[in-house]
Amino acid sequence: MNWDEENFLKTYKGTDSFVENESEYYSLFLDLLKDEDLLAHIRFANDVLCVPPLKTFVLHEREYLKKKVFNEIMSNIAKRGIGACFGYLYKFIYGGYESEQSWFNDEKTGIKTASYFKKV
Repeated sequence: MNWDEENFLKTYKGTDSFVENESEYYSLFLDLLKDEDLLAHIRFANDVLCVPPLKTFVLHEREYLKKKVFNEIMSNIAKRGIGACFGYLYKFIYGGYESEQSWFNDEKTGIKTASYFKKV
């Protein structure tokens, strides 16, 4: 997986504060990129079931791995930043996707909406 942080920061303006100040969430996302099996499951849930990748990721980290990081309200910078990471992944690395907003409403993190990605 070729994650180009410089291009990500240029493409999604304002994410520099996410990368610098919300490093716990950013590091978890970068770790996800190394897990091809989990990425395949997330992509299947997105492509076939229209489940936002962010939702699958958060629930996997919290419910399956029992990590506490997604048991607390996230800052707006963190919520937008991690959403931008998935946007960049689908639109620029996988390519050929456009985003559709979906209701998530995760009370623990405070995430109300998340995008799933449709193949165009």
